[in-house]
Amino acid sequence: MSRLRRFIVHLQPRGPGSAPHRAFILLPALTVLILAVLWITILMRLRVEKEAVLHDARVAARTVASALDTHTLKTIHDVDTIALVVKYGIENSPDTFDLKKYQAYGLITADTALQVTIAGPDGHVIASTIPFSGSIDLSDRKHFRVHRERADVGLFLSEPLIGRISRQWSIQATRRINRPDGSFGGVVIVSENPAWLTDGFYTSAALGEHGMIAVLSGRGFMLSRRAGDAPSRTGDTLPTGYIDPRHSDETFADPIDHVERIVASREVNRYGLTVMAGLSLAETLDDYYRMRRVYVTMASVISAILVGLSTWIAALIQKLLKGREQLHRLAHTDRLTGLSNRGYIMDLLEEAVAAPDAAGRVAVIFVDLDRFKELNDTFGHHLGDTILAEVGRRLKEVAPDRAQVGRLGGDEFLVVIGDDAASAAVVAGAITAALEVPVSVHGNAYRVCASLGIAVLQPGERAADLVKAADLVMYDAKERGRAHRAPAGKKALVA
Repeated sequence: MSRLRRFIVHLQPRGPGSAPHRAFILLPALTVLILAVLWITILMRLRVEKEAVLHDARVAARTVASALDTHTLKTIHDVDTIALVVKYGIENSPDTFDLKKYQAYGLITADTALQVTIAGPDGHVIASTIPFSGSIDLSDRKHFRVHRERADVGLFLSEPLIGRISRQWSIQATRRINRPDGSFGGVVIVSENPAWLTDGFYTSAALGEHGMIAVLSGRGFMLSRRAGDAPSRTGDTLPTGYIDPRHSDETFADPIDHVERIVASREVNRYGLTVMAGLSLAETLDDYYRMRRVYVTMASVISAILVGLSTWIAALIQKLLKGREQLHRLAHTDRLTGLSNRGYIMDLLEEAVAAPDAAGRVAVIFVDLDRFKELNDTFGHHLGDTILAEVGRRLKEVAPDRAQVGRLGGDEFLVVIGDDAASAAVVAGAITAALEVPVSVHGNAYRVCASLGIAVLQPGERAADLVKAADLVMYDAKERGRAHRAPAGKKALVA
């Protein structure tokens, strides 16, 4: 039995569509591979592009922060220069010092200074570059008290406040005035417009439409902050965690306007300040997002084309497979019975006979229907074809795994068995039993008789010899059957 199955498997061709079948399986795999490579390449490229854009933005933010640091230092230096000029003028000539003359001679020059004020040791304003009336007392101001209490403060920068003379937001940059004996003689106050720190620096070309710059005090308040086209803000208390070194050169969600920015900061340690510059993350990535849309659209179009082309090719291959399979069936199958045709069953037999141990194991059963021509002549070929198809089905049914069944032509069939003669005899008995059941056609029962010839392959025999031997045995059986039936005059195939 196992040898028979091995020989049957050996006889089965690989099929006309084996190569196209492999192509049919390989095509979607190749398509998926190409799509995977395409999308991985696109995504990696986009990742590299995004990292490059973010890196450039960080560099730009650091550059702006550095420039703002320089701008802030220069502004404070200009203010301090004015304060020092006035301080030394009073200290050197306390009786003849005239603030108006200093202003008229151009000794007090600053583009951003709102005013210069001198407060006496009791805190009352002695002189100012802005006219004032009445008694103005500054003794309660922190920027006055700090100099009265300590002589070593140097330049002091106040938090933004409303000036009592100018009535505007200002930062008070102050210097202590010393009397000849070193005692406290008052304070020089230079009022600075805090907005100048940011308004005089902000440019859309460098920061974009939603950028941000800020000068912050280490004491927890905001000297000046500007974001986009909005007016500069000053004097606000900073939100908790607004100044955080961890945010430097990183993405930072601004708690004031909730804009996500790439922020760089610099410490101005000399004056206890921090300058910050931020670039809007969305604005920074705007060009990247446009490029990403182009890349994704391009990859999507290519993917759609590739999938469509793959589907079209797969449809062609499937159509080709169906055509080849149909052609294979036509070339190897008897159209009436669905069995192997004469050429194919002989090919199978020749392969079986060619096996090294075929002698004594390969057998054939030659099946010939008795007096079938009379049936065709009497009842017509249509009935004969129906009976042939039913006979073929029964032959295949009795030996589905143990044999190969083919139609040689007309009413002749051949059963190829890869077992010994005893097995062939069992198959022949099964065939005889199967044909004893009448064939029902259109309500009429027809009894089919057949003559069988069995031959076992002998050493040195070929396939044609084996079939010829089985044919001779079949004719002997047919003659014996005729002699036995002659006196009765019965037909072998009757309705």
